[in-house]
Amino acid sequence: MPERAASRGALTITTVLLLAAAALLAGAAMLGWAQVAFQVPLRGVVQVRLEGSTVLAALGPLALLALAAVAGVLATAGWARAVLGGVLLAAAWPPVGAVLRIADGRWRTGSAIATADLPARSVPTGASAVLLGGPVLAACGAVLLAAAGLVLVLRGHRMPRLGRRYQAPGARSAQPAPAEGRFWERMDAGEDPTMPGHPR
Repeated sequence: MPERAASRGALTITTVLLLAAAALLAGAAMLGWAQVAFQVPLRGVVQVRLEGSTVLAALGPLALLALAAVAGVLATAGWARAVLGGVLLAAAWPPVGAVLRIADGRWRTGSAIATADLPARSVPTGASAVLLGGPVLAACGAVLLAAAGLVLVLRGHRMPRLGRRYQAPGARSAQPAPAEGRFWERMDAGEDPTMPGHPR
């Protein structure tokens, strides 16, 4: 019983980690990550904001992956969970790489130039700042995604699978009991399945 309770607890923890990771990554995609100032002819100083989805376009899809992984964890068992855990561990790296990139001032300036539609003679003023909200959410989401993947790799095979009572009615009806399937066959063979002690 203690082992069973621990396995159920690990399943619950993994589900919570994945849901939290999805929320954090989705939030990171919508927030600003950096702001770069440019001197623009006839307009003066213009601030260009780099959104999370611009820094890493995969943030939104990674959030969806974390949500889909919740269903995957509940529907699979054994080695399939270990494979899913490996996928989640690999998926945790791109947000970490994006957080490291945004700390590079030259990368921020180059990305802002590529993103913003500025006149040719615009020049960066050197005023560039990292907005912490987006990178922090992305880093935390990556950590939770990796944690969920690690739990699946190490303990996924011990976690309980989604119970039969939660399956679709069609899936349950497609699995008739062997005894019911042979009832009429035994009657045709001259046996009486209703007799006491008869195997059913």
